Parts: sequence; C-alpha cells; structure tokens
Amino acid sequence: MLARLRLTSLSLAALTLASFPGVSWAEEESQKGMPQLNPDSYFSQVFWLAVFFVLTLVFLRFVGIPRITAIIDERARKIGGDIASAETLRAQAAEAGKTYDATMAEARGKARQLLAETHERNTATLAEETRQAAATTEREVEQAVRGIEAAQERALKSIRDVALGLATDITQKLAGHAPAADRVALAVDKAAGEIA
Repeated sequence: MLARLRLTSLSLAALTLASFPGVSWAEEESQKGMPQLNPDSYFSQVFWLAVFFVLTLVFLRFVGIPRITAIIDERARKIGGDIASAETLRAQAAEAGKTYDATMAEARGKARQLLAETHERNTATLAEETRQAAATTEREVEQAVRGIEAAQERALKSIRDVALGLATDITQKLAGHAPAADRVALAVDKAAGEIA
C-alpha cells in the first residue's frame, strides 16, 4: 500500500511540473508577494486542492476508515467479551452464594437435629441414672433402717440384761442375799412394761 502511495505521489509531482511548462523557478522567485495570492495561479491551486482532496478521501475510504473501524470493532468485541465474562462470573457468584446458603441451612438443620438427639439421649441417661440412684438410695435407707432397728433391739436387750444384773446386785447388797433370777426378770419386765 505504501508503495502505491509513493508511486502516486511521484506521478503527481511529475504532473505538477508538467502543468507549468512556461514558468521557471527563477521567474517565480522574481515575482513579489505570496504565490498563493497570485490570481494567475488560482486555477492550478484549485485543481491540486481537488486532486489532494480526492486522494485524501480515497486514502481514508480504503486505508484509514477500515483500520479505525477494525480497531473500534475489536474494542467493542473485547468489551462485549468482558461484559459477557463478567455476567458469567456474576452468575457463578450468585450460584455459589445460593449453594453456600443451602449448605449453611443444611448444616444448621443437622446441628439442631444433633443437639436435639444429644439432649434426648442425655435426658434419658439422666433419668435412668436418677432412677438407679433413687433405687440404690432406697435400698441403702432400708438397710440403714434395718440396721438401726437391729441395733435398737440389741440395745434394749442389753439394757434388760444390765437392769437384771443391777437389780440382782442392788437386792443382794440391801437384803444380804441374792434373789431368784426368775423373780428379778419378772420384776424388771414389769417395770419396763410400765415405763413403755
């Protein structure tokens, strides 16, 4: 493309020189003022303006605008791709959030169920241990009551024996002779019955 442009530029330069056969560079230098303001050169200026305008339009039409369009299309495609991947990532994040919420809800449900099961198990275990402790305590209380009753009977029996011995000793010291054992026993039992 650049080779064509250079060739076009060279051919335009040749046309320019050929369009002024009678004018020499020396004559142009001898004229006073700006050459652009010389009314004799208006036609050639307008001609070359039109030629360069057409060349510029052709260049823009076939080189500049397609490149700019390609760049704009590429940017639009890239932006569209970025937006599409952002939408995909947003959808994935929303899906991950839903999955997280569902997982957390399931974990909370399992935790509540496990807590309830543990509470029931502990309540049942505590009730069983309380029942066993109550039964054990009742047995121990019954044994203690039986032991107290047995100790009371032994104490009462030993009191009777002590009372018999004392009565016999006191009677012997006061009367000077030992009373009969059956009479002492009868008197002690009679006295114990009156006290009871």
